[in-house]
Amino acid sequence: MPVTVNDTICAISTPPGIGGVAVLRISGANALEIASRLLDFGFRISDFAPNTAHFARIHNHGELVDEVILTFFHAPKSYTGEDVVEISCHGGRYAASRILQLVLDHGARTARPGEFTERAFLNGKLDLAQAEAVAELIHSRTDKAGRAAARQLAGGLSQKVSAMRARLLDLLALLELELDFSEEDVEFQKQSERLHTLRELQQEMRALVSTFARGRMVREGLRAAIVGAPNAGKSTLLNALAGEDRAIVSPEPGTTRDVVEAHIEVEGIELILQDTAGLREAAGMIESEGILRTRRAIENADVVLLVVDESDPHWPEENTVKDHTLLVWNKSDLPHAALASTLPRGGAMEFHISALTGDGVEALLHHIVSRATSDDLGSQEIIITEARHHNALSRAIASLERAEKQIAQPTLMASDLRDAVNALGEITGETVGEEILDRIFSKFCIGK
Repeated sequence: MPVTVNDTICAISTPPGIGGVAVLRISGANALEIASRLLDFGFRISDFAPNTAHFARIHNHGELVDEVILTFFHAPKSYTGEDVVEISCHGGRYAASRILQLVLDHGARTARPGEFTERAFLNGKLDLAQAEAVAELIHSRTDKAGRAAARQLAGGLSQKVSAMRARLLDLLALLELELDFSEEDVEFQKQSERLHTLRELQQEMRALVSTFARGRMVREGLRAAIVGAPNAGKSTLLNALAGEDRAIVSPEPGTTRDVVEAHIEVEGIELILQDTAGLREAAGMIESEGILRTRRAIENADVVLLVVDESDPHWPEENTVKDHTLLVWNKSDLPHAALASTLPRGGAMEFHISALTGDGVEALLHHIVSRATSDDLGSQEIIITEARHHNALSRAIASLERAEKQIAQPTLMASDLRDAVNALGEITGETVGEEILDRIFSKFCIGK
């Protein structure tokens, strides 16, 4: 949507609650004029040089509202590319909301979620991938998620995608030039060179796409479902891994009826632990629903911890062992019979622990997280964390695969190359529609 010169927006950019400082942001052609109306009569618009901060008092009909610091950023050297005024006032419920209402009364309107960043994108201050990184950085809950978002904000992904797109545009330009001179049988690029470029680009894109599984874990966290028979020690293990009592522990089987979650950070990765209902023949409707949720947790998990009581070794279900299952022999502190050799381990990695005493729990915890950190993020590595970017790259690869098959059909090949160019352009925003923009920026918080 277009940015109009007379459309001035405002919002409180800091979260609600009690704090030392709150920041209110105004952006648009009338930002400085509106802000100046709130200040002491001694202030004039001409007093505000670009990129300066001023102490001032805001009054309403002679009554002091607050003492503030007003910072003025002159277009285009501002976050949005427009004139921007930021008012830093005292935190709490009163001052910021009162000042916001005064700004609205003087002609501004309330900003929509993400509208400041949307204007930054529309005014060329950020591309779309960088704009999305702003939201990612704000919502990052772990060190690795924050680092990945910061690299994207710095333009790492955008530069990589733009470089690939530029090579495609060069390839397409030569191909279309050849089509224009088709009657003269002129060849501007050898087919072998064209094919080599196509395959190189596919390799680069596939390498980027391959980072998505790890990138999703960095961004959303790694889900670990703790499953097993009743009384195998699943809830005790959850509490041991989380370092606090999150789940009820009882000798009575079937205590856990719902999925109980605990979120912890380990080695820069968020680990989402899920204690589930014991897998057995359900004794009623409630337990039946709990077991159904357990199976759902298994399907959605990045890793499944199958907990088996060493003193009573049996599987809850024959098909529980999957590719992403770790076999956790629990209660190693108790006397137990020889492990049953007939149990179908299915190639799962095995750990011997005592959830009660903590023996072996630390090693298990670090092995779980190693699934997301085994290829640790290099200082400059770019990874894909957004499903939208993964989808666009996958479509670009598919288009290049089709183009490669049409190497002898320039007209058809050109069409496939255009599809690839457009798919890559969606990542940085060159070829994105208004509907996608609205969907992206609606996920932002108000004030950003």
